[in-house]
Amino acid sequence: MNDLLTEDACSWFSTNISKQLPNEKILEYNWLSLLAPSLNEYFLEIDYFLYSGNYPNMILAIDSLTLKLEGLIRDFCRLIDIPTCTLRSDKAGNIVEEKNINALLHESKLEQFLGKNDLLFLKFLLIEKGGYYLRHKIAHSLMTYSEYGMDHMHLLILALLRLGKYNFKPK
Repeated sequence: MNDLLTEDACSWFSTNISKQLPNEKILEYNWLSLLAPSLNEYFLEIDYFLYSGNYPNMILAIDSLTLKLEGLIRDFCRLIDIPTCTLRSDKAGNIVEEKNINALLHESKLEQFLGKNDLLFLKFLLIEKGGYYLRHKIAHSLMTYSEYGMDHMHLLILALLRLGKYNFKPK
């Protein structure tokens, strides 16, 4: 196991992360507070399903958690020292851009940490056209109401649990 990771049972989701913003402001946040609304919505909908027998509406929970997974992956990469930005030149000069999720999930160093199976699962769930392709479908509003099922939500929760099993030591 890499020296950045600890082996205790806590998740890095509750760790406060600092991020330097372009205007020199330092932002501090943790993923637990950002994930809580999606998960709360999921549990409210499951309660509704259990008490009423009517199929739950998972649109808000799925939309939110899918996009949050992209941010989790971006921060995970930052924490294991994978660059999340690229530099490109155009007529106006040099421009710094965030790597898209496709580029991040194809980083070889990420496979060393997550393992081949977890990385394949994330790709299949989020970015592969032959898979669920959720990130693209959500970001571009290509899903119909009937596609927002509990199966997608449960796969997203599984992805969340797979990413959350690590606990990083403070640098």
